Amino acid sequence: MSLLSNLTTIVLVLIVHCGSWTGANRLGPFKVCPSCRDPSGAGRPPRDHNAAGSTSVLAQGEPCGVYTLSCAKGLRCVPPPREHSPLQALLQGRGVCAKHSRTNPTERPHPTGRICFASGDAPCRKLLNSVLRGLELTIFLSDRDIYIPNCDTRGYYRKKQCRSSKGMQRGHCWCVDEVGTSIPSRAREDGTLPCDGE
Repeated sequence: MSLLSNLTTIVLVLIVHCGSWTGANRLGPFKVCPSCRDPSGAGRPPRDHNAAGSTSVLAQGEPCGVYTLSCAKGLRCVPPPREHSPLQALLQGRGVCAKHSRTNPTERPHPTGRICFASGDAPCRKLLNSVLRGLELTIFLSDRDIYIPNCDTRGYYRKKQCRSSKGMQRGHCWCVDEVGTSIPSRAREDGTLPCDGE
């Protein structure tokens, strides 16, 4: 009776072991990369650049990011639509190679009824140019923080402005309108500062 029980145990262990081994073979010999996920959440094998037909650029629809291969000519790596943090998405490799268009999907439309400046004359761009001229050829050995304005592509202020961080200490942030006027805001419990339309 003891022999039959031992044989049953061995057979069950072999079935479980072989079943998991054949399942692993179907997936292929690769490690899953948490930052390399497709929309369904499944991992992808890394590209074999030595394989026949392999290229050194990514095709349309392929996942991309800051630390991946470049997209093919005429394509650019764009974050997912309505992504709350487009830069974070590209840093984590969650972008997609798509056809290059002249319009910037993350750019805010021109406000109606407001004064429009040429890009070099826009308020944020003016301050940015002034700060950068002052910092040219400077070596930073001081512990004072630096304010470099956060401008959009048109030269206006982005809604959230921050002073530079010091080591692991985040710099002070505040909310502004397009021309840089401070807007009252309150930090969340987790310390993040929500500036509407960010």
